[in-house]
Amino acid sequence: MIDFVLSVFSTVLQMDMRDHHDIPFALPLMLASLVAGSVGFVIVKFIGNEPRED
Repeated sequence: MIDFVLSVFSTVLQMDMRDHHDIPFALPLMLASLVAGSVGFVIVKFIGNEPRED
C-alpha cells in the first residue's frame, strides 16, 4: 500500500518520492495539510450535520 501511494505521488508531483534527496523540505507539510483538510471536511460535512431533536 505504501508503494502504491508513493508511486501515485511520484507520478503526480513528477519527483521520486522514494528518494529522500528529491523531496523538497515543505512537501510533507503540504501533504499533511491536505490530509488534515480532507479529514476536517469529512468531519464537518457528515458529523456536524446531525438533525436536532427538541
